[in-house]
Amino acid sequence: MRSRGIEYSRIRLVQEPLTAYLDYELMAYRIRANLGEVIEVVRCGTTLSLPNEDLFDFLLFDRHTALIHDYGDAGLQAGGWLTHDPEVLSSLEIRATELRQAAVPLGEWC
Repeated sequence: MRSRGIEYSRIRLVQEPLTAYLDYELMAYRIRANLGEVIEVVRCGTTLSLPNEDLFDFLLFDRHTALIHDYGDAGLQAGGWLTHDPEVLSSLEIRATELRQAAVPLGEWC
């Protein structure tokens, strides 16, 4: 991706203590980071319920397309939807930028 001038980064919200799943997921992230993927971590308080209306999983591909994950009423990933809505894309870009300002590289966090 770098050879094509494309920036790709993963911003992971983390609450401590880590669940067994998150500990496993971070092991995979360490491998990906060693292979060159930019992974940043934002530490969140334990009283914060994730995902929520402001903090949820999404993939922002560019200024034209995003995929927003749907966790349904049970809090389990049930699918997702693509959006091309300029207002939604702008708000997702702002959210990602804000999170990146609060993030630290994975290697510094763990």
